[in-house]
Amino acid sequence: FAPPCYAERAVPDLTWRMATWTRDTGGRLVISGHSQGSVLAAAALWQLAPSERGRVALLTYGSPLERLYGRWFPAHFGPGALSSLHREVACWRNLHRLTDPIGGPVRLPGDCGPEVDRAPLKDPMAYGRTDRHPLPAPVLGHSDYQADPVFARERQRLLARLRPEVPGPRPTGGPPQDGSGRSSA
Repeated sequence: FAPPCYAERAVPDLTWRMATWTRDTGGRLVISGHSQGSVLAAAALWQLAPSERGRVALLTYGSPLERLYGRWFPAHFGPGALSSLHREVACWRNLHRLTDPIGGPVRLPGDCGPEVDRAPLKDPMAYGRTDRHPLPAPVLGHSDYQADPVFARERQRLLARLRPEVPGPRPTGGPPQDGSGRSSA
């Protein structure tokens, strides 16, 4: 007597939301997953059509994808599967800390590993004490990734990489032209 696995509902629901957004709006999106959420995000991304998957960026943090799932489920989350996911999504960035007992680097083989894994985040974020902050900064480990300024910068980088091409400004030299190419002045 146990509740059903939440992945049976979460993965199809997340897949439907991503597919609907990218298809109906022509938009692009960043899907962000912490810890187990990074596993659900990867599973949902694999369910998307390749054309939709290519318009989604993935931001994972505190992710057990390689550290735990890659070891126990290598056919689904091993180096081959994660490398394939990296090639199929628009872009992917993974954040981790050396003090995180659950999440870690994704460690993709070849030259795509450094592209996905950012250098470990500083933890604690500050050392020492000041009059304004007399207590030592806490060690965050597996929590509060979104409080680190690096999180916002990496999310912004992913959004910038997804931004569609913007047309250049109109030429402003000379008087306006009519349809024949002659000056209307």
